[in-house]
Amino acid sequence: MTYEYALQKVKGIKKSFDNAMANAIDQYRDNRIVDLYPTTEVFEIFTSTEGMTGAKELSNSETPPVLTLQDGYSVQIEEKRFGGAIELDEEEYRREANDSSTKVQTSLIRKRNKLLIANKNLFLTEMFKFLNYAFATTYFAAPDAAALGATHTWKSGETFANNGTAKLTSSAIDTLEEYGGAMTDGAGVPMPLDFDTIVVKKGSANEREAIKLFSYGIKPVAVADINIYEGSKTIVSTPYITTANKNYWFAIASKDPNGNPLKIGIGEYPTLREPIKQNNEAIRTNCTGFWKQGIVNMPYSIYASTGAA
Repeated sequence: MTYEYALQKVKGIKKSFDNAMANAIDQYRDNRIVDLYPTTEVFEIFTSTEGMTGAKELSNSETPPVLTLQDGYSVQIEEKRFGGAIELDEEEYRREANDSSTKVQTSLIRKRNKLLIANKNLFLTEMFKFLNYAFATTYFAAPDAAALGATHTWKSGETFANNGTAKLTSSAIDTLEEYGGAMTDGAGVPMPLDFDTIVVKKGSANEREAIKLFSYGIKPVAVADINIYEGSKTIVSTPYITTANKNYWFAIASKDPNGNPLKIGIGEYPTLREPIKQNNEAIRTNCTGFWKQGIVNMPYSIYASTGAA
């Protein structure tokens, strides 16, 4: 097989790879954990949401006062570059192409598929760093510079704590519901939250407990064993919470009007670039993509527990 023919074979896998990569990532658009969105901006600046006060009873002729939103923290997230590459060796397309037991097309498809899986895994691993490092600022910090799950300080000076250590039990959900019902914004105005989504490690004891607590139609084993939370939460089980963190569990108020504080802006899906002939006659094809991520708002709508106690 000539170099030119091999080059066309390499170019032939581009469209299928690019489409499959975009579709693989788009499957996670409605993941209930992170807000994924397309963007053309390399840098984005967000202002965290604080409170607003000043509404009052008015006399018949009184002009309503102008209410001012309290200034929040300024947060900037910057796009980063990710990717990998595959190579078709000269031996593969010049010599092995003549061997009926080894085909260039088969080798390319195998490499393409593995590259697709590797890049998808990279994207999801980066995405779930939000949860796997929820109690540290190793990779991401909230606008107030605290970890995702921590004691947080509004810019106004008020505080709230969205973290715990309790195992996932009915009692822990009682505590979660109290937290949601007592939540106030940066101005001290009541802002009750409905935590409708529970996130757990797939295959973990937390997943089994979540099913017992929230799955609809599971009958109590005794007359007094009444589950008041039956059917009240959506369970999201993910393999991308690591085994080391299998006790972690998270609750998310997905209907918070201020939106999800966890953002990933996709500048360009991982894409196959033009093939490049190497000095050793191999044909190299790079795959690169661009995205940015960060915690862009105060994470009061996310509750995180280590599950250690």
